[in-house]
Amino acid sequence: MQLFAWGTNSHGQLGQGYESELVSVPTLTVLPEELEKAIAHNCQITGGGNHSIISSNGRIWGTGFNNVGQLCSIEKKSISVFSEIPTLISRNVTSVACGWDFSLFLAADGTLYGCGSNLFGQLGILSNHAGKLIELQNTGKQPFSQASAGLRNSVAVTSNGFLQMWGSEKYVKQVSGLSAVVKVSCGQQHVVALNTLNQLIAWGTNNHGQCGQERLKHIQYPSVIEWDEENGKILDVVSGWTHCMVLTDRQQVFTWGRNTYGQLGRASLTNTFRPEKIPELEGITSIAAGSEHSMALDTLGQVWTWGWNEHGSVGNGNVENQFRPINISHYFPGRVRSIGAGAGHSFAIVE
Repeated sequence: MQLFAWGTNSHGQLGQGYESELVSVPTLTVLPEELEKAIAHNCQITGGGNHSIISSNGRIWGTGFNNVGQLCSIEKKSISVFSEIPTLISRNVTSVACGWDFSLFLAADGTLYGCGSNLFGQLGILSNHAGKLIELQNTGKQPFSQASAGLRNSVAVTSNGFLQMWGSEKYVKQVSGLSAVVKVSCGQQHVVALNTLNQLIAWGTNNHGQCGQERLKHIQYPSVIEWDEENGKILDVVSGWTHCMVLTDRQQVFTWGRNTYGQLGRASLTNTFRPEKIPELEGITSIAAGSEHSMALDTLGQVWTWGWNEHGSVGNGNVENQFRPINISHYFPGRVRSIGAGAGHSFAIVE
């Protein structure tokens, strides 16, 4: 397996061994031998504002900015190659979520850990940041099963479908009582959740329609987004800063929210509050969202990208915003197995 990376690299978040303004096309990342072997098995890669983290078989590697300890190190300096995070070696982490400048790690036993910025209370502690690993308080009786991190908020789902939240309530109210949740995703100032009834529920800032409601600028309480059941069952939901995407069991992609940079995959600057299908995308198996760009992987192992491209996050060799999905698979030597995104950067693991 090989790891390819592209997009902004101002703090070494692409793991290329150097820092640069951008890498405009998918570029092979030289990995430590152990990590090169590890990405062949059960691997997840994700990123925050200026850092990136890989999870594989309970082990964690990170690269990029560490100014507030988002890589779980008290040494507040950037690194430009993926390095194992020693404080997580014994935690058996199964998934990772990166906020702008903090990170969340979910262990196999349902314990949620975090590190990095706590300026808005997103880690639930008293100090402004946590350079060392801390455990987020679980106020319920059930373990956590999934977590998401945004700009100023953290949200976790318990095994029985309830939410726990940490962080600023200026834009995102910390709700209670929302049940039967199977997936949650944080945006810049909003949260969207999927429940067992195939409903999308969102709240927070709605100035671009990202909460799925017409005309209202802010949604204080969780509100159901209109969804046509003929579109199928929703398998996954992800959020960028101000846009959202879902993947259905028909392997189709629907988007809504802001489209200023093309992040909705439509040749129009018009925002939309209602999920609309991207017609070019069929046979899609997974999706990922950066702050203002989007990615999809299809059944043939091909990668599609679109949206904001000022720092090369679309990976097509230029810096023009991309309003329609484009296939960038000619940059890869083989079939792409998985994808991941940070705020302005992107990853692909290639067989």
